[in-house]
Amino acid sequence: MKKIVCFLSLVITCCLLSSCDPGLRYIDPDVLHQVVSIELIEYENPNQKHFFTWVPDQFHKLVPFKTANATVIETLPPEKNAEFLEAFSNTDILHTYYAYNSPKDICLRLNYENGNFLIIWANYAEKSYAGYIGEYSSDGSVLSFWGSFSSLKSYEDLVNRYFTHTLPRA
Repeated sequence: MKKIVCFLSLVITCCLLSSCDPGLRYIDPDVLHQVVSIELIEYENPNQKHFFTWVPDQFHKLVPFKTANATVIETLPPEKNAEFLEAFSNTDILHTYYAYNSPKDICLRLNYENGNFLIIWANYAEKSYAGYIGEYSSDGSVLSFWGSFSSLKSYEDLVNRYFTHTLPRA
């Protein structure tokens, strides 16, 4: 009996140690200190593509952001920026999974003082946390890919808590 318990304990330990790493990305507070405004936007993107999984060699497949396709729905009042950024910095972002090549529909745009911006999007229409979080230069070129939320609720809470335009709950 002792051998069976030891064997099962060993198998469970091996499974836990070899399970998939979720690839969490932690948000650098220095990046968020550069944010000067936060907007809720509608982004038209009929050519969006979903990656089965994200691997670093897919960076060249990310699509530039077309400012002409974005419509500002609402701008967060500046006095709420710090609270929003604190809430965003406490979310978990999956760095390597469930990503798209670009955002679409309702997104959050965090504008930096140098003109660059961060786009935050989750696929709430399909009730999926799969999404796109990435930085762009002021001309729309892709600078970096952060990943997607580890929870759809994180995205919904950021939109529904801080903006009057709300998303339907999943």
